[in-house]
Amino acid sequence: MPKSKNTIETLGDVLLFVEASALPPYQRRDLRSAIKRVAEMAGVVPAMAEATAPALRQMLKKVQAAAHGVSQKTWANLLSGLRAALRLTDVIESRRDGLALKEPGWAPLLEATAEDRRLSCGLAAFVNYCAGKAITPDQVDDAVVHQFHVWLEERTLYPRPKDMVRRTPCLWNEASERIGCWPKAKLTIISFKAPQRRLRWVAFTESFRNDVEAYLALRADPDIFDERPNAPTKPLANSTIHQQRSNLRLAASVLVESGIPAEEITSLADLVQPERFKTILRHYHEQSGRQPNAFATGLAQTLLQVARHHCLLSEEAFSQLRRIAAKLPAIPLELTPKNKALLRKFESDEMKARLHFLPDALQDEVMRALEKGRLLFVDAQMAVAIDIQLAVGLRPQNLSALNWQRHFLEVDGPRGRLLLIIPAAEMKSGKDEFSAEIPSDVARRLRWYRRTILTRLGADPNGDLFVTAKRIRKNQRTLTSQMLKTIKRRLGVHMTAHQFRHVLGTSYLDANPNDTETARLLLGHAWTKTTRIYVGSPSRRASRAYNEFLFEQREGLKLRRKRQLRRKPKSDVKNKHASKEAQDEPSCVD
Repeated sequence: MPKSKNTIETLGDVLLFVEASALPPYQRRDLRSAIKRVAEMAGVVPAMAEATAPALRQMLKKVQAAAHGVSQKTWANLLSGLRAALRLTDVIESRRDGLALKEPGWAPLLEATAEDRRLSCGLAAFVNYCAGKAITPDQVDDAVVHQFHVWLEERTLYPRPKDMVRRTPCLWNEASERIGCWPKAKLTIISFKAPQRRLRWVAFTESFRNDVEAYLALRADPDIFDERPNAPTKPLANSTIHQQRSNLRLAASVLVESGIPAEEITSLADLVQPERFKTILRHYHEQSGRQPNAFATGLAQTLLQVARHHCLLSEEAFSQLRRIAAKLPAIPLELTPKNKALLRKFESDEMKARLHFLPDALQDEVMRALEKGRLLFVDAQMAVAIDIQLAVGLRPQNLSALNWQRHFLEVDGPRGRLLLIIPAAEMKSGKDEFSAEIPSDVARRLRWYRRTILTRLGADPNGDLFVTAKRIRKNQRTLTSQMLKTIKRRLGVHMTAHQFRHVLGTSYLDANPNDTETARLLLGHAWTKTTRIYVGSPSRRASRAYNEFLFEQREGLKLRRKRQLRRKPKSDVKNKHASKEAQDEPSCVD
């Protein structure tokens, strides 16, 4: 018996409703197909999938179309069919696109923002919602924004409702300031960030904050002539300084939460008293479920460095702190589950091929777009960046900083070999420079990119490789985020720029199990131990080597067995002749 709209609970119910509807047969077929295919890609059974907007949004969030060999166009068509079926059963509502342009109160406002795509597109869903609910511009207030948020969450499949709601007051207030006909009432800015659990710097004494800054200044630029015992000699990287500043604030916050007044924490020496040191580490040890935790270990190392280089504790006092820190569970020297899962995906030759030929596919699309007068410079940059990572596997900070004049050398002219050279000062270890010969196909793509893309952007082809539309060098975060999104969209795999190094090292050692030193040099590691961690447990490679040995052993035994079968024993020959003679003798009859 077909379900009514009021009794729809699962996607199975939606399928029954569509089947019993008065739609033309071809439409029923397309809607059923869309529901079943989407459910299959999500790994759920329609009869078990809850048919509510929040539940379906979470289900769709996990689907990567590329991982199922489905193109973006086909995926868009499947989603369109699913939404049509859900609207038919009143599980979701239409987003009412374009409705506000037909309303006299909203049309003039939209016409005023037509030239600003950021404002017009950013506010389109909100103003169409208001027009559909008969809310005029002058009636818009914080309550309307709240209703809009509830509607997005409960009655649409919009993938990121909170992002849209968070942007709406900001764009509305900007429009009210810039556009004369826009209502002047301001909306309250919305934030969905969780309340900060730890204290801010302002909650601590000025003397403590000054001591922290003095210590960090010492670590950022140590004085090589400092004659104090245990004075630091090597400067820390900016990222390490940032991490240590955060660690010290969190450590002090834990002490305050444990009952120590903030006024009593006046210097860094107050953090490295043995009992307080235990309190800090115990907190994070318990928070991690008493399991090995990299953050707790890193925070302990920060406090040990403070004790050694800044507080200048005696050897006995410092040794006591080290014994306390050593009680934390050791971090396993192996890949994280996330990296292991990624490497397992690239066990497939098909997935490896899709990754290795992704730069070619991106370049082909860029070339076709150029023929139509469009410049897809981000896709071109991703083709080059992925190609470099496949060939060399740079750290993300080195990749984003690549500069043609500073890092590349054409030893045989503009058509010959291309070398990549990164000075020791830019390497993580700071000890040795990194140099590599770029493969010829990657070199051709790099030269094409400089000649075809950078010149069209108006950027210096001899300058930074990865630049924005304003010809400013892209920061590491932007470049790596674009790489992650490109790979996820094309391959259906969540793969960061840094994880190329794991794939590169593992692939090489799979083919050359005993050549760890080459892998170490290729990845720019200071220690072979680090390389072994990067490329995962050797047990699978050992298993593969044993399988090859077993195969060779079986083949050898098989040949030996065949030779033995061909060479029958003499006793078998005698028995055969005796039986033949017995058959030839006449039988005796009584």
